Amino acid sequence: MKRFFSYVQLQFRHLPFYRFEHMMRCLYGLLAMFAVRALWTSLWRENPSLVGKDLPEMITYAMTAMAIDILFYPGGDNSVHVYMSRRIRNGNIEADLLCPMDFQHMMLLGNASRILVLLLTTVLPVTLFAFLAMDFRLPASAGNAAFFFLSLILAYFVFFGTDFLLGLLAMVIKNTRYVSWAYRAISDFFSGKLVPLWIFPAALRTVSYFLPFRCVYDIPLNIWICSFSPEETARALLTQLFWAVFLFLMGRICWHSVRKRYTVQGG
Repeated sequence: MKRFFSYVQLQFRHLPFYRFEHMMRCLYGLLAMFAVRALWTSLWRENPSLVGKDLPEMITYAMTAMAIDILFYPGGDNSVHVYMSRRIRNGNIEADLLCPMDFQHMMLLGNASRILVLLLTTVLPVTLFAFLAMDFRLPASAGNAAFFFLSLILAYFVFFGTDFLLGLLAMVIKNTRYVSWAYRAISDFFSGKLVPLWIFPAALRTVSYFLPFRCVYDIPLNIWICSFSPEETARALLTQLFWAVFLFLMGRICWHSVRKRYTVQGG
């Protein structure tokens, strides 16, 4: 934990040097929330039965998805595989590999500290504004909020697990641009970020339940809007825990294999 808080302090020290980037990220969050609010309001008014929820629930679902997207956007600077790909192309990954800390743990601590700072400095202020000005609903109870934040933590570990594996792929094939595009499209589609999974046809919904992506968006979002019963919440959290542990262990195994074949370019 001491190392983690050192990373967090370092991230906070960087904030004054990136004020414009921070303001643009907040503006993006507000515009994205406003856009999905307008979109789902129009769709609900056209056909309420298609959406399957009342309008405030659907608005809250969509806006919370945009808030989580600020944290877990797979193509942004908060992405492990983007960091690793950039360092691999310019050869600076060698400095990371020479650190005495385990590489996977170092990536986890560095990325988690950035995610935490984003949550505190960007997502919470944007969400507060959405609550005050854009009909955003808070969870129905403190217990529901606690389950949501537990689910969000597990969602992060699932996100990190898939992202780290993609970063390891970059160490083998060097350029993962097109793989990254495909990964982003598949994860966005099957995660419930763009369209709730309850709207999907039965076959696609079944496929999504066998993939880890719903653990990042669909499960936390449904907990936030109280769509799950207590039993469903418990099963959903166990599903997230399974994928978080499985992907972390897969990252360990793949890292030990990849580091034997890694070659440096650039520099």
